[in-house]
Amino acid sequence: MIKILVSIAILMMGLWLIRQYLNDQRIIKHAKAHLFDEVLSLLDGAILKQEGNDFPQVSGSFSGYEVKFSLIEDTIAVRKIPPLWLLITIQGKASIQGTFDLIVRPSNNEFYSPAWQWNGNLQVPSHWPQHAVIKYQDSLVDVAKIDNSVPKLFADERTKELLITPLTLRITYMAKQAERGEYLIMRNSVFSGEPIALEIVKKVLMQAIEIRQLLEKDAV
Repeated sequence: MIKILVSIAILMMGLWLIRQYLNDQRIIKHAKAHLFDEVLSLLDGAILKQEGNDFPQVSGSFSGYEVKFSLIEDTIAVRKIPPLWLLITIQGKASIQGTFDLIVRPSNNEFYSPAWQWNGNLQVPSHWPQHAVIKYQDSLVDVAKIDNSVPKLFADERTKELLITPLTLRITYMAKQAERGEYLIMRNSVFSGEPIALEIVKKVLMQAIEIRQLLEKDAV
């Protein structure tokens, strides 16, 4: 009889833990789904997609450019509060020559960047952010066209990367940092559920559009 009661207690505890887990997952998914609430109005024809408990993605258009917002949780670096990177990607209207990837405060752990597999290196201009690396693949974009825009973009210390390819441009920006206490004690990367601010995303997006337009000027 005692064994039966113990078995029932274990079963009930197991069912409670499963329900608690599923409830926690629903809460996490719901919080993630609302991170882009404020920026949906920024894009024409905005579409939000979310698979399971992954961070959502938003696609749409802005000033005639196809745009995508996505989020990446970065837990690679040890002894560092994990950031949540916002990736703003725009599809070019015209193909340009060359590639370019500028990463500030590089650690060689930027898994989201192709730069570490690229074969070209460019010395950072003296008036650009200095704790940085510039890489390119095969050929370099016309850097003179964006010479004034790059320092403005990286004046915001949350800007991490500017990636340019013949068909796209992407800016990596720190949207959030994990809650310090939760990470230091439990090593869990928990981010606040407050939506990402519209004014921040709009500012970075407009800088991305401006840089892409400069590069596409006179492009065939």
